[in-house]
This record gives sequence, C-alpha cells and structure tokens, in this order.
Amino acid sequence: MQKRKYLIIGGDMRSVYLSELLKKEYHRVEMYGFEKKYPDMKNKNLSLMISDTNVIICGIPLESAGGLVNMPFSAEALPVNALIEMISGDVFFVAGKIEKDIREQLDGKGIAYFDLLDREEMAVLNAIPAAEGAVELIIKAIPATIHNSRILILGFGRIGKVLSKILHGFGAEVWIAARKYSDLSWIEVYGYKPVHIKDLESYATDMDVIVNTIPVRMLTADILNKIRPDCYLLDLASKPGGIDFTHAEKLGFKVDWALSLPGKVAPLTAAEIIKRTIDNVFQEGSFTK
Repeated sequence: MQKRKYLIIGGDMRSVYLSELLKKEYHRVEMYGFEKKYPDMKNKNLSLMISDTNVIICGIPLESAGGLVNMPFSAEALPVNALIEMISGDVFFVAGKIEKDIREQLDGKGIAYFDLLDREEMAVLNAIPAAEGAVELIIKAIPATIHNSRILILGFGRIGKVLSKILHGFGAEVWIAARKYSDLSWIEVYGYKPVHIKDLESYATDMDVIVNTIPVRMLTADILNKIRPDCYLLDLASKPGGIDFTHAEKLGFKVDWALSLPGKVAPLTAAEIIKRTIDNVFQEGSFTK
C-alpha cells in the first residue's frame, strides 16, 4: 500500500478518529485546527504544512457559517477561499458538501478533488449511524415506548429505508410518506404503511412522532396546525430542513433539527466509513481533475 502524507484541516470528532485510522496504516498524518480540544496541538504554518502533503482532508460539511472552513475545535477563522489559494495542483483535496463556487475554484487551479457526499457507498453506510442517532433522540423525547408508537417518516431515501427498518424492529407502527408510486409499492411490500406525499396533511394529524428526511419544507404552518400538540418532530434533512421551525416552536412542539448525526453519535464508525470511501477512490483513480 502506498504511504501518503495526509493533512487533516478541521472537522469534528470524525476527523480525530480518521487520523488515528490512517496512522495505523503508517501514513504520515498532520492535523490543523484542533487547538481548542487539544491545547498541545498548536497550529503551525498552514502554508508550509500544505506544501509538504499529498492529501488534504477537510470536514463534512467543508464550510461553516460565513464561508469559513468548518473548524469547531479551533479559535481561528479560516476562509475557504484563502485555503484553496494555498493549495497547488499536485495535492488531492477531500471534503464533504463542496459548493459549486469552490469546485470551480478547484477546477481553475487544476486541483484533483472529490466530495465525500457524492459517493454512494458513503451515503448508504452513513445512513446507519444517522438512523441509530435518530432512534436515540426519539427514545429520549417521547414518554412512551417506540413499541406500538405511530411514527411517520417523510421520505424513503437512504436514511428513510434504514430508519424504518430499525423502528419496525422495535415494534412501531411505521408510516412512510413518499412521492413515487414505485416507492409506495416497496413500502407496502416491506410491511410499512404507505402515504402519498400529497395526502400528508390527512395522515400527519394523529402521529406520536414525525421524522423528516426531505430537504424541502414539508411540515408547513398549515399542516403543523393540525398535528397533535404532543407529537415529537425530528428533522434529519440538510439545510433548509423540512419543518417550519418558527411556527412549530410557536405552537409548543418538541422539535429537533439533528444535523451531522453520524459525527455526533458514532464518530469512530463514521470515520471508518470516510476512510473506506477515500481508499475506494484512490483504488479507482477517480479523482476529479
């Protein structure tokens, strides 16, 4: 196996575990932007670190608010544009949710890159810790057992498929809202109760839990007005989310918007998935130029 020089810039605990996994294979790994968590790990000269590396790995997502590199364990504010300017064309760049303008900047400099979230194996395997984290939140949020609870999941994508299987195993009455008739057929085959998305308003009124996985406003003010006030609302979708949070809070709903669950509930497993994905890309030679 070819030994590489990795530079991990920012990210959450997934990045920390990823560094250990890479070191176990005797790659050289340096880290930048973790001094708040590890005071002894003081930031060095980033330009020099970049000039002596083969692969740069940033967090998921790449950017935090204001176009800054996602570095929750750092006191430093590093603009993504400034980071890209430091990178030369002979360095591979890896991150999650790389926005279009950054991709164009990378392309313009001839930097090979790939977005972790573009990889299907990453998305599928990541659905497991995300779903398990959702179950943990549901257990803590509702006063009853999941067994016999009426739970409606909006969307039958990767997370919806995994989460519905787990909840069904707990003995929940699982309802799933989807748009495609093919999905509705599979939902019925698996033993869940199908709901066409256009009928959502009718079926959402008598649920113990509603979990959204669709990054489009699904639970509007009109629908929220008809939902039982003791229903727990959980949004797993990326921004902008699928719940009118302002109106939900106004009505007194218990509501959570749980972003980046894999990194919070199972960072080691999430790091293993990231490493496997990176290894797959190197094996395929499928970096974007």
